[in-house]
Amino acid sequence: AGLGRFYLRRSARIFPVYYATIGFFLIASLFVHFDGFEGGAPAAMLLYATNIYVFTTGHWVGHFGHFWTLAIEEQFYLLFAPLLLLTPSTAAGRICAAFVVLGLVTLAGLQLAGASILTIDLNSVTGFGYLALGGLAGLNLHRQAPAWLISTPAQAIAALALLILPLTVLKDDIVWRVYAPAVAATAALLVFQIAENQASLFVALLETWPLRNLGRISYGCYVFHEFIHFYNVEAAARKFGVVFEAPDWISAPIELVFTIGLATVSWRFFERPIMAWAHRATPKAAPATA
Repeated sequence: AGLGRFYLRRSARIFPVYYATIGFFLIASLFVHFDGFEGGAPAAMLLYATNIYVFTTGHWVGHFGHFWTLAIEEQFYLLFAPLLLLTPSTAAGRICAAFVVLGLVTLAGLQLAGASILTIDLNSVTGFGYLALGGLAGLNLHRQAPAWLISTPAQAIAALALLILPLTVLKDDIVWRVYAPAVAATAALLVFQIAENQASLFVALLETWPLRNLGRISYGCYVFHEFIHFYNVEAAARKFGVVFEAPDWISAPIELVFTIGLATVSWRFFERPIMAWAHRATPKAAPATA
């Protein structure tokens, strides 16, 4: 019952807007060509195998490339959700720890073997290790954490590190592969810190309406953001004889506003009703009484 409830609720959260987006491009591709959306790529996306398609073919999928992260997440759910939900918490911890180690060993082994960048970066086993870090964080919430580790300053430092580290090393592939595990560990630490100390000023900041609302629509932002680019407006204008080019400091905020707007509409009129139905259809079982 618990496993079925988990799958239905996660499917209701992830599948509808994702498949609606893929469906839109499947129809639109009958009339317009989209780079990366040809050959076996659409089928791979429908099966949540984008990462496997990319590193086995060596072909990047253009603006659909970010879907490789979602593919790894779904592969993780398919493989580990039954395993973790059907084992005692002590065994679950050992399983998560084992896959963290396996992920790191796989990462190091691929690097030493001289594997391609795509094979290393999009490898499912390494991704499972990163996700298992989050599992370890959740499984250790019962432990008493040191006050300094979950304090407001510590939470803020972890959040800043999570934002700054990828920006500083993202353009250097070699350095990024070294820092990627550290970024994943920092994300798991931040989740742990927030769960352990809900009364901090940092959590209060996250609970303000703008950030809380952004969190609600964040999945839609993820799905849509790669398809909203101001240069498409510039290209359309050129077809009508209007030539202009907006600098990044103008185009980037416009793209952000449109992404947030589209994600907000999607959340309010599409995603939220489906999620509400899933929660009504899967009520939690009442606790047993003597």
